[in-house]
Amino acid sequence: MLLLTLTVPACDGGSSEPEKSDTEHPGENGEGTEDITSGNNGRYLVLFCSRTGNTRAMAEEIRNVLNGDIVEVVPALSYDEDYNSMLVHAQREQAAIEQGNYPEISTSIESFDNYQTIFIGYPIRYGHMATPIQTFLYNHADKLSGKRIALFASSGSSGMSTSIHEARNLCPEAIFTETLLLTSAAMQQMESRIASWMGQLNISIENNMENQT
Repeated sequence: MLLLTLTVPACDGGSSEPEKSDTEHPGENGEGTEDITSGNNGRYLVLFCSRTGNTRAMAEEIRNVLNGDIVEVVPALSYDEDYNSMLVHAQREQAAIEQGNYPEISTSIESFDNYQTIFIGYPIRYGHMATPIQTFLYNHADKLSGKRIALFASSGSSGMSTSIHEARNLCPEAIFTETLLLTSAAMQQMESRIASWMGQLNISIENNMENQT
């Protein structure tokens, strides 16, 4: 159903906002390995990048609620530097994107045909969508044409309006739904906020929980 190709081992995404966490999970994939966790409900795919853990936590909660598939979008060059240096790195990449040069990623998906809704999550960096996700959307725009996309993001305090605009520009033929943003202060409400969001998307959590039994 889905082919995921990883060409370079790397780890995490990142955030220009203070979404710091002690629960970071760096990638551990070698060349030619798969980084996909499949659920029993193949209608939903959750894509995400995360460096400090908050976006990952949101992605995993959405995946657990929906019992769908989950894939991490991994930069080809890992963000191994300290947090402040990573922010400088992110600014350089954003400046390159604005000149039409997208940073490489190690994640590629062959087809989205079997998915009803694709959830795409990222941290907000200086108001922008994290650059690995921008690259992913740029690389997969044709395949995402006509697909229903639900954006979610984590942030220290910034809004996500700029990132929504970026996503729409990158995938003009996709169908974008209601979005979800959790700031650092709102992370403790993650489960209830995601449950409410599922209602806005007309997705029944109860039915999806039954599919897991």
